[in-house]
Amino acid sequence: MPLAAALLLLSGARFTHAVLTMPPPIPATWPANDQQVMITGALLTAPLITEALAHVESIVPASLLNIKVATFVTGSTVTYNDVAASACYWPATQCVRTTATSSYAPDIVACPAANTWGITFDDGPTATANHVADTAAIRTALDGVGAKATFFACGTSSQANPSELLASYNAGHQIAVHTWTHHPLTSLTNAQVVAELKYTEAMIYSITGKVPTFFRPPYGDIDDRVRAIAGALGYRTVIWAIDSEDASMAVSAANSALVRATIKSWGVPRPGFVSLQHDISTFTSQIAVDALGDIKALGSAYPLIIQSVSQCTGFSPYWDGVSAVGVPSGSGSSGGGAASVVSSAASAAASAASAVVSSAAAVVTGGGGGASTSTKGGVSTTSTGKGADAGKNTAPSTTQTSTSSSAATATHKATETVVQSGAQGLYSWVSSLVVAAIVALGLPLI
Repeated sequence: MPLAAALLLLSGARFTHAVLTMPPPIPATWPANDQQVMITGALLTAPLITEALAHVESIVPASLLNIKVATFVTGSTVTYNDVAASACYWPATQCVRTTATSSYAPDIVACPAANTWGITFDDGPTATANHVADTAAIRTALDGVGAKATFFACGTSSQANPSELLASYNAGHQIAVHTWTHHPLTSLTNAQVVAELKYTEAMIYSITGKVPTFFRPPYGDIDDRVRAIAGALGYRTVIWAIDSEDASMAVSAANSALVRATIKSWGVPRPGFVSLQHDISTFTSQIAVDALGDIKALGSAYPLIIQSVSQCTGFSPYWDGVSAVGVPSGSGSSGGGAASVVSSAASAAASAASAVVSSAAAVVTGGGGGASTSTKGGVSTTSTGKGADAGKNTAPSTTQTSTSSSAATATHKATETVVQSGAQGLYSWVSSLVVAAIVALGLPLI
């Protein structure tokens, strides 16, 4: 093959990540506002999803994307179909990732500083007629102790109560993603996992004008496949260290008192932690209000600092509007958001560019061929009774809706920015260098 043809072939090699439009385009059609209805069919072929899936597939190694999909049983229960030790299932084996890789950031389970409580509420926002025992009531109780929380919002709940989501954001609380249908993610296909994240992300963006960078899997159900998909879309995975068990209890005064006492017991000097509570029902929300009231009564004697997860870790809660989207990286800081990741293919492209500049006679081979697919043994692990969030795979009842979503959205950018990964820029740069070298040397193009 002539040198010029080899160089042109190199310039056309796929050293890039697929383009991902950010902020997310608002879809023409949303999934059903019913958590019993899975995201399937045409909803998976919408540009919002196909573009994001292509982005994921250009970043995540096949060995992770090919981890076997779990079998859904009921509620929070799934049967895992891959090797537990390598797939890192949580909560079944309590496996968490503590080290960053090129495919995902470490799981967030605790606040790093001692005596720091990362307070979180899942499944809302919710609203009652008089704002008693709902998300608004929790915000008021948080104001009473001077604290901000992380609200892991479902797409369905956000769509039903946009004014409540916006009010939480405007009050300075962190808004994060908790998927659209609240279905165990390990039992969904790659495209469905992408859809659960992106439709929820787009709904939150349409209401607040912000794109979250934190996500919590429903029931905590996660493996390395789901971690990597979320990481490629710019998300940090948050689980929890302590569960209030508020959503696992039958509704009764005795159980309310029991959970309230459990939360009260957390208030001792201790290592930092992230908790799990819910604003899914009047029962769970009232427990939170009462428990925060107990803390307020203690005043300065209370030994813990209560913060959102973003505050206690130092990671930015939202995409910064500039960075290319890829696996989050870096130590906690006030900036950053979803960081760009330059793949090994990009490094190969940079080396190729250097070779072209230094010697047009050097033929550069290789490329960004990615990871090989691994086939694991058919070990089956069944997760049952996952505790937190169990049995809540239904959309919350609501009594209030609002048109503030459109008003809020109108105040934000109307123009979407097409964000490319660092490798995409390198591709264009390398291609131009290759062509320039060919022309300058007078080499035949074929």
